[in-house]
Amino acid sequence: MGHCVRRLGFVACLIVPARVWAQLVPVGVPSGVVRLELDGSLETFDRRFRAGHLEGYAADLSSGALGSDHIPGLADADARIGRVIGNPGYRINLGALATDAHADVGTGFLGLSLGVTNAITIFGRIPLVRTRVQSRMQLDPASADAGVNPGSINQQSFFADFDAALADLGSKLAAGDYDANPTQRALAATTLADATALRADLFGLLADPATASPLVPTATSGAGTALDARVTALQSTLETNLNVPGFTALPALPDAVLDQAGFEQFLADPLALRLDSRPLTFRGDAEAGAAVTLIDHWDLGTHRGGFRTAISGLVRFPTGRRDRSDHPLDIGTGDGQTDIQVDLTTDVGSGVLGARLSGTYVRQLPSTILVRVTAPSQPLVGPERLAFVRRNPGDILAVGVRPFYRLARTFALQAGLEHWSRKSDVVAYATPSGAIPGVDASVLAEESSANATLLSVGITYANPGGLRPGGTGLPVDASWSYERVLRAGGGRVPDTHRVAGQFRVYFGIW
Repeated sequence: MGHCVRRLGFVACLIVPARVWAQLVPVGVPSGVVRLELDGSLETFDRRFRAGHLEGYAADLSSGALGSDHIPGLADADARIGRVIGNPGYRINLGALATDAHADVGTGFLGLSLGVTNAITIFGRIPLVRTRVQSRMQLDPASADAGVNPGSINQQSFFADFDAALADLGSKLAAGDYDANPTQRALAATTLADATALRADLFGLLADPATASPLVPTATSGAGTALDARVTALQSTLETNLNVPGFTALPALPDAVLDQAGFEQFLADPLALRLDSRPLTFRGDAEAGAAVTLIDHWDLGTHRGGFRTAISGLVRFPTGRRDRSDHPLDIGTGDGQTDIQVDLTTDVGSGVLGARLSGTYVRQLPSTILVRVTAPSQPLVGPERLAFVRRNPGDILAVGVRPFYRLARTFALQAGLEHWSRKSDVVAYATPSGAIPGVDASVLAEESSANATLLSVGITYANPGGLRPGGTGLPVDASWSYERVLRAGGGRVPDTHRVAGQFRVYFGIW
């Protein structure tokens, strides 16, 4: 779940006012000039869009009746219990789980741009990212019907009696004890088959080291009572109708439902999950590229405005840290794959009015990553779901328009409207031998396509100083902006509040 947030959060960064000189700073810098770039942003959110509707950011960790809807490892137990009690729709209910979360992501960029010629600029940037997710998870067991499995040791006497009864019944059938009464013999054969299947389901549910569920119905719950009733009915048939006495034990079921402390222990072991609020600070995904100014007829002489267009391309490297698989709400500092990005930027204006039109295409290249393979809506899985997968993230398209109004030649008010869309991921196991049986790696790509429209407002200051013929002073530009998501569609998109600031200074070196 965390890597999706970083990817979608990054898209919001693609089209912020990152280069705005004389209210629209040129994409490139003049020949022989170095631009030092110090940028920063802070994003906060506690809600998200999903399929166009707002919900809590931690909605995937909330449930009115927690069970296999969010913990897929309980699905096998559900199926076994359903067969035993004759209710195929049964689901373990651990109670109502409410989870609140608040995330913040701070990013600082250090960048350098060098004008090779007046038309060609090369640049590089590296970010430092700090992420933190504060969360509170509360389990209300008022409606729960399950608790902690007492363990295989406590089931030994029950299965010993069960096995002895099955062996006795099988011996009597083989010896012909029921042959004189065809009805009784048919009952014995049917009972042996049903009891063998029942024993397999109960052992798989309660005591098998490979399949035993850590959580099972309590003795007094409806499911627990029905489970015991199925066993006692078998015991009665064996003793009364088939002359197989001695099987009187019942399976050991928990006396109490899972409480908050027990749930936290369940998350820690066996799921090996953590929900802590410690911040993660690490470098982000570095980038390097070049820009070519195709036309530059902007602010010539005393004329304000004009026309300018430039194209730039960059490579973004996976130098950051992906979200941690044992933290369901974690947000990493990078995406874990290489990106190739192309931007086309066009400035138009006249007098005090103008606008920047932008278009961005991001090709996200495939990469091999180690993750817990589960659907985004079922985040509570253990380390048994860890596997290497080959992930091909969906490409991103973004368009934007950013009009401005100059209050002075170097100072302007600015607004912006941007829209981005992201295609679905394609995910498969890295190798056939590394596949998890019964789990398709493509579940990681569920609801990975998304889109959003963003609105921003801000102010900009740009003084070309000595870079302009006849100008004096240190060339510098700065900007501040605030951004919100207006609407979003498709998969999960954080409902972010984002504040960004940029400061750039220029130095001539030849």
